[in-house]
Amino acid sequence: MDTQSAAKLPFNLKIIPMNKDGIPMGLPFLAMFNPENITIREQLVWHENNPPGAEGSDPTYTKTQPRTFTLEFTIDGTGVNTNGVKIPVTAQVLLFRSATTHIAGVLHRPPYLLVQYGLFISTCVINSSNVTYTMFDMFGLPIRAKISATFTERTVSGLSNVLNMLSSPDLTHSVTVTEGDLLPYLTYQTYNNQNYYLQVAKVNKLKNFRKLQAGSTLVFPPISSK
Repeated sequence: MDTQSAAKLPFNLKIIPMNKDGIPMGLPFLAMFNPENITIREQLVWHENNPPGAEGSDPTYTKTQPRTFTLEFTIDGTGVNTNGVKIPVTAQVLLFRSATTHIAGVLHRPPYLLVQYGLFISTCVINSSNVTYTMFDMFGLPIRAKISATFTERTVSGLSNVLNMLSSPDLTHSVTVTEGDLLPYLTYQTYNNQNYYLQVAKVNKLKNFRKLQAGSTLVFPPISSK
């Protein structure tokens, strides 16, 4: 591998097997060539309660599915990117499978993964992968292939708790009012229940909660179970 290729190596696509807590384990897969495509898919789930005879409905938000993404990249066994050193395509596919889909003995399941390419970093699990062999030598052995792999993102334990706490009604929230905001609506956004708007008005000493001043900051205190 030439000096320029070696300098770029740390920035190439890497797939690192990890345990549940995000600790690396096993051999990582380092791609020779960076992805040709990265497709990111986000999906929201809505409930549509469509009464009989009605032409439409107002969907109710249910949840947001974990984000998925697909990578497509090339592996090569001709030596074009390794100064003539030919690394068999079958060996590279085996390394990819070992890092992503093989059962890890200590986990009794395929490993969790960290996928990193440039500024794109994701903790995830693999859903599926396809290997398409595109070039063969005179003996019929593959010398080039394309891999397309799909992953589902996950949140490492601990980080998930922090994210949940940030949106918890058991913490104090500060909200900046924008033009047209209504107190019952802001209360619903914070607590998922607009019935607390009078208490919020009292805490913020609002004389007229029906007309909020744009740019002002409102405090939404924790909800007491009592």
